[in-house]
Amino acid sequence: MAPPKVIPLPEDPRVMDMAYTDQEIEPEEIRNFKSNLTPEEAELARKFWEAVKSDFRFNEYLRGCLNCGVCTSGCPAAKFYDYGPREMIQYMMRDAVDRIWEFVNKKVWACVQCYTCSMRCPFNNEIAGLIMLLREYAVQFGLPSAKEILAPYRRVLYTVITTGNQVTPNMIQPDAFPDWGPQAIEESKNMDVYRKAIPVDLLQRTDIGWQSSLQTAVELMTIFIEAGVLDAIKKVDEDLYEMIMDIYEERKQQLEEIREKWEKGELNEDELPDNWLDL
Repeated sequence: MAPPKVIPLPEDPRVMDMAYTDQEIEPEEIRNFKSNLTPEEAELARKFWEAVKSDFRFNEYLRGCLNCGVCTSGCPAAKFYDYGPREMIQYMMRDAVDRIWEFVNKKVWACVQCYTCSMRCPFNNEIAGLIMLLREYAVQFGLPSAKEILAPYRRVLYTVITTGNQVTPNMIQPDAFPDWGPQAIEESKNMDVYRKAIPVDLLQRTDIGWQSSLQTAVELMTIFIEAGVLDAIKKVDEDLYEMIMDIYEERKQQLEEIREKWEKGELNEDELPDNWLDL
């Protein structure tokens, strides 16, 4: 019996990196930028990755990788989707820009943010934090994946920023909460009665979870604006941005007029609306 043929392997281990179609020996910084992306996409991918790496959190969150697979083995999203935290970490470790770009535009939104990967990682990587970092910059760059994933949450974003409520009672509808079964139908039909039965005036409406003052609402929206939340929203949903800013300017003006009258002693409480949401 003839001895098995031994194929000599080159000394450079990069030749065996199966993440690349071309298995030739060349500088790693060149290989990492080789992809099937168009020149425009490749340039945007470079800018995106450089922005992520320049964030101070990146070096704090990414410490190394043993390639043990513990993160992916405990990931609930990996059981149902073509997604794995280890895949992302490996791309980051070797600056595989094209692969990171593909990951951000297709897979990064599958994470459910359970933080199991971060808790199990023997290298103490903050893997869930890295995923949030990629998502955050995907929004900042206005990537199509960010626009698509955030589109169904327009009403939630609008409600949180303008009223401080994440979900309003009138949002409980059978089509929005199918997992509630017949209970959702019962709740939606009788929500007005349920809310009016609450012995707290601020909770008796169905269009808001609870009612705060006009000043509180303006301060809340100011915090969102100063924190850059509205700037991020503008990049993924300009119509929503314009809508929220119009409401903010109108409420701010109304509050300033009320304050001015109060300072002059000209404020007549009868002129104030029963509810500041009617302003």
